[in-house]
This record gives sequence, C-alpha cells and structure tokens, in this order.
Amino acid sequence: MAISMTGFGSETLNKDSWTLAWEIKSVNNRYLDIKWRIPHALYFLQGKWEKIIRANALRGRLDIGLSLRIHDPDVLDISFDQTMAQAMLSQVDHFAQKMGHDFVPDLNLFLKNPSLWQEGKASVAKGLEDDLETSLKKALNTWNQSRKREGELLREDMSERLEKLAALTEELADLARDNSQGRFNELRQRLARIMDEISLEMDENRLLQELTIMADRLDVSEEITRLRAHLQSIKELISRSGEMGRKLDFILQEAFREINTCSNKCQNTDMSRVAVDFKAELEKCREQAQNLE
Repeated sequence: MAISMTGFGSETLNKDSWTLAWEIKSVNNRYLDIKWRIPHALYFLQGKWEKIIRANALRGRLDIGLSLRIHDPDVLDISFDQTMAQAMLSQVDHFAQKMGHDFVPDLNLFLKNPSLWQEGKASVAKGLEDDLETSLKKALNTWNQSRKREGELLREDMSERLEKLAALTEELADLARDNSQGRFNELRQRLARIMDEISLEMDENRLLQELTIMADRLDVSEEITRLRAHLQSIKELISRSGEMGRKLDFILQEAFREINTCSNKCQNTDMSRVAVDFKAELEKCREQAQNLE
C-alpha cells in the first residue's frame, strides 16, 4: 500500500479534570522533520512522544499541536515557596519594627511575585499523562488513515499513467524501427539531387558506410529496452507496501535520462512528439512520487 506524506489527524478528549485536543498536519519533505506546539510544562514528554511519532512516519514535515485545559486545580503541579515567603515577611517585619512602624502584610502581593510560585516541570498527574499518550496514538491513527487514502489515490493515478507510458514506449519502438531506413532514404534522395545538379556519379560504397554510421547514431533500441525495464520496476514498486518515495524518484530520474537520449538521437518529428508526451506523463508521475513516503 502506498502512503502519502500529506495527511491530517486529530483527537479530542473531554474529562471532568481536563480537556485535551491533538492536531497533526503533514506535508512532503525529504526527511522526517517534526515541529511541536505543546505547553511548555510538557516539554519533558516530547522525547517519549517523538519515539511514537517515528514509529509511524519515515519522511515528511509534521506539525503537531496540543491544546490542554485543566479544570481541576489539584491536577496542576503548582507550589508556593512558603519558606521564602516567611523569610521575606520576617525581614520586612523586622525592618518595620526598627523604623517604629506596625507591619500588616498584604498577602495579595505574593500573587504578583512569580519567584514564589513554582510549576512542576518533570511530572504530571498519571492519569493525564496516560490520556495524553493514548489520545496522541488515536490522532496518529486518523492521520495515518488519511495518508493511506491519499496514497492509494496517488498509486492509482500513477498506475494509469504507467499504462500510458507503456503505450508511448511501444509507439516509440515502432517508429524507431523505420527511422534509420527513412533517414537513409532522405539522405540518398538529397545526395542524388545534388549529384545530378553537378553531374557527378554517386559512390554506393561510400553511401553504405554513411548508412552504417547513421544507423548506429540513430539506434535507440537500448534506451527503449531500459525504458521498459524502468516502467516495470515502477509498476512492481508501487504494488508493494512500505517506503517507496526515494526509490521511485531515482527510477524516474533514470527514465528521464533514457527518454532525453531518445529525443536527442532520433532526429524524427514523430518520435520527438512521442518523447514530449512521454516526458509530460513522466513529470506528472514524479510530482506524485514526491508526495509518497
């Protein structure tokens, strides 16, 4: 089964103590590139979650976002530094007595002092951590399903184009059979006309030598054989499961090289037309292959 690098997945979980929502979006990329948008307090879990991601993806740029809202204050790992606060109050009280003033502390000021509040950075409630991981896996499942659906559409499109390419290859092979003889006849007629104009006799042996050289230069049988082999390799590759994007890209480059050689060697209008059509279909295949994992 072909898998696209482009996909979308999401998962939302609502509980009395928290609400969380994962969102995963991906596009094609040469390597696996993961971008995280998660609450700062959960960064310590990123390494664990990335292992789960890498077990599901080989290539592509992934944007992974998490929205988390806590409803139960007991779940938040927030602590107040009472020791520091007591020390501060004691110092201020001592200073007030020294200056002859009564000191009545305003405890509301401690709410504005961030240094007295600490947020846990190495742990979360066990139930929340489990829900985060379970929901991430569910989001990955929907993301994978969307990638498989698109990958199957890409595979079907490429299969149809491969049939067109195979037909164009055979058309090119048919034209190539008569190409050398046709070019030779054109050359013979042109030389005969020139020789007649200047009253010279044509050297048949020399003409045969030129034919041999021309036939060798115009022969594209090896290129056509390799084209058939490349198309068969692509057909077999997209019929299997697993990573195929890089291999497809390489084979398609080789096919481009062969058809370009045919186009340069043929010196034939009809063959050039077929080669142009072939390259147009091949380019569309390459565009599709760039989206496959």
